[in-house]
Amino acid sequence: MRKEDFPVSEEKLRRLAGCLRQKLSLPSEGKKAVYINLSMVRLQLAWILPKFIYAAGIAAESGCRVYVLSWRENPLLSELAESFGFQLICLNKLSFEHPLCGFRAFAKTAGFMIGDGSGDGLKELRCLGLYAGRNMYEDILRTSELSTLRSARNGLCMKKMLHILWMLYALDAQLKKAPPAYVVADDVAYHEALQLALFHKHGAKICNVSTKKEEEIRFDAKGSVIRRHQSANTRLKLIKEDPPGMEEELEGFLEDLFAGKAGRALDRGAFKGKQVFGRRELEERLGLDPEKKNAVIMAHTFSDAVYTFGELYFRDYYDWTDKTLSIAAMVGDVNWILKPHPTRAAYHESADSIEDMFARHKKDNMFLLPDDVSTESLRDLADVMITIGSNAGGQFACFGIPVIIAGKPYYSGFGYTVEPATFEEYKKTLENISGIEPLTEEQTHAARRIYYLNQKLGKPVFTDEFAQLLSGRYDRMLSDMAVSYFESNRGTKSYNDAVADAAAGWLESHDPRECAYFLRGRSLAAGEKGGT
Repeated sequence: MRKEDFPVSEEKLRRLAGCLRQKLSLPSEGKKAVYINLSMVRLQLAWILPKFIYAAGIAAESGCRVYVLSWRENPLLSELAESFGFQLICLNKLSFEHPLCGFRAFAKTAGFMIGDGSGDGLKELRCLGLYAGRNMYEDILRTSELSTLRSARNGLCMKKMLHILWMLYALDAQLKKAPPAYVVADDVAYHEALQLALFHKHGAKICNVSTKKEEEIRFDAKGSVIRRHQSANTRLKLIKEDPPGMEEELEGFLEDLFAGKAGRALDRGAFKGKQVFGRRELEERLGLDPEKKNAVIMAHTFSDAVYTFGELYFRDYYDWTDKTLSIAAMVGDVNWILKPHPTRAAYHESADSIEDMFARHKKDNMFLLPDDVSTESLRDLADVMITIGSNAGGQFACFGIPVIIAGKPYYSGFGYTVEPATFEEYKKTLENISGIEPLTEEQTHAARRIYYLNQKLGKPVFTDEFAQLLSGRYDRMLSDMAVSYFESNRGTKSYNDAVADAAAGWLESHDPRECAYFLRGRSLAAGEKGGT
């Protein structure tokens, strides 16, 4: 079975592991378990150390044993886990240890391919009582060159389905043997969301822990993960009053946004180092009709987490873009401007790209916004914006720009967005888009308030010295590797070496049981014990 390399100096990792073994090793024979669910960034040391130390805090308080889940065998990662007293479980190996689970997965896959085989059908596929198909759909788009799934009857989809279902059945068997009390999560989309749904089914309490933040993962009535936008939307609706000093601080948030200083390193590329144009300049550059309103379509990356904004009346982001352009091509009384997503290169958007799609639909009143134009320019250019639920919708509504949304982002349901409930309503809204007026002063204030509050929800939880040591290095890595960091073993060795040195140096003179990751993990388990 193929092994995976941890991109880090063996000497530096073993120095770190020695410190951890001396100060934090927590072997346990508890009947219940803590699982650390590693995924896409499993080989980035600054990302996984908070999860490990948080889980150690849980184990210290609860007496649970700890398992680390990763896809492939990895000797150095295994050594790091063992320095905590944890056991690494290789999911590929676990699958092969359960051949009957492989037969079940094959039967499930074959039955679907024979009976339905469509992309829409895949999204509705259930397994072990879970809505497994939607997460497999996301996973296939994210890990392939496909932009949409009209049909799943191809070798790639069959292989992916078989692989994920086999893993799911085998993991279910593992959880029956070592029931999960707690899970320290990583991603909440793709196959990871399916794993979390299975942990939830087995009764685990699930938290997502990163270098800066801690978040309890919740589930809907179908047993599926409630994504961050929906969770934030619920929390925002509970806040009834404007915080003091909101307007002044809000201006700082927006100033940082337009300067390319806010948000993920990838997203900063929408603003940083790009030219800002005024309305008249862009009208001349693009050839817009100045007598018409400008309707800007904010494209999403085709392969990025289809269920981020809840259930859609579109198959996926590709389908939304294609249908939106198809409607736009029939509406001639506005300038339609398509804004490709600035991070699409990081999501392998190449085959059947958005430029190809635009060329198929283009009419004289349809325009493609060049990548060298700063997204800040839309503040002056856009009369109305169309999106499923992008952050841009929440940002530009702060300037009175009306936004049509097809999903449920954090800013939905507050009275300042246009929210068609069906495709038929969506189509009618776009056909009459020239009649949409700017937001009122009251609506604009609501938009600014919700954007501001959402920024405040994202404030760090872990702010002590050790957390800052890790998060500072992780942020620098993301900034330097804005595209390639998605490939978790590409270009990370120098950063992992620096993190290993810094963490070992800190641990040699500090007690890790006093850092915030450990203390909050311990507090979580203590709270659960107190509740029972």
